[in-house]
Amino acid sequence: MRILLLTPPMTQVNTPYPATAYLTGFLRSRGFQAFQADPALEIVLQLFSRSGLEDISKELKKTFSSQSTAVPESVIHYLKFEEDYLSTIDGVIKFLQNEDPTLAYRIATQNYLPEGPRFRSLQDLNVTGSDGLQWAFGALGVQDKAQHLASLYIDDLVDVVKDGIDSRFTFSRYGEKLAASAPSFTPLEKALNSTPTLVDQYLDNLTTSYIKQFAPDVLALTVPFPGNVYGAFRIAKQFKRLSPHTKIILGGGYVNTELRSLKEPKVFDYIDFITLDDGERPILTLLENFSHPEKPERYLRTFVRENNTVVFKSDPSIHDIPFMEAGVPTYDG
Repeated sequence: MRILLLTPPMTQVNTPYPATAYLTGFLRSRGFQAFQADPALEIVLQLFSRSGLEDISKELKKTFSSQSTAVPESVIHYLKFEEDYLSTIDGVIKFLQNEDPTLAYRIATQNYLPEGPRFRSLQDLNVTGSDGLQWAFGALGVQDKAQHLASLYIDDLVDVVKDGIDSRFTFSRYGEKLAASAPSFTPLEKALNSTPTLVDQYLDNLTTSYIKQFAPDVLALTVPFPGNVYGAFRIAKQFKRLSPHTKIILGGGYVNTELRSLKEPKVFDYIDFITLDDGERPILTLLENFSHPEKPERYLRTFVRENNTVVFKSDPSIHDIPFMEAGVPTYDG
């Protein structure tokens, strides 16, 4: 049985969220073929590449071709310096991934990167009688200074996407308002069924590549924050369309806090099972159900849909995995 574990976009891309790492390590220790991937990081790397910026440019020019359409400041600056962004983006990403540290010297000159609205924050570093960046980072802080400038450059590009292409997109959350304390599933479902944005298309294509690469029998989505919910359901929708046999499990911090009183059956048009709290034993119990369909089904802290009604099932005879048996995390993938 092949299991794919994902943290949907978006979370901070400078460090992987640990839930899938722990669950992947645990499942492998129990003999399962478990894989994980980081779609948030992959989308960022695809969007913020030369080819990604070319796609962004096409979308912006199409959207703002009419003179009657107000153009955001971030977009005006980007289109004015489009060629500079196209020629620098791949190098900046390599630098931020520590693949080309020598680029720091060119970035630190402030003559290499196009400086958009986000660079105004440098004015806050001005100190009377001195250069603000020199005061902040010192003569030996070239790498740190360059990382700061490169981060502002990336933040400018994130603003371009948010202001000109998809207002739901930021660097650490995606569609957060659709899920934060949402009283109804309707806005989220409406967004899922609306015309896809460029970011949506990237996520759909990435999901398709996961289906081809991993061919999973089970997809486990961990949703730690509201800003991961839209991405989770978009991934699930693509799986339902292209790989309907794949069982889809949803869990994570957001689920544990916001969905403990779940009543909406429409959620299960996208998700097959929703588990609460520590995931090891609930997932293991579900995998046992899938592996032995001839046996009576058992569940631990799991929501399912039966007769178009949400039902919570939890067998009191099933206990959580002791910490000493939970295995160790792996960041492979």
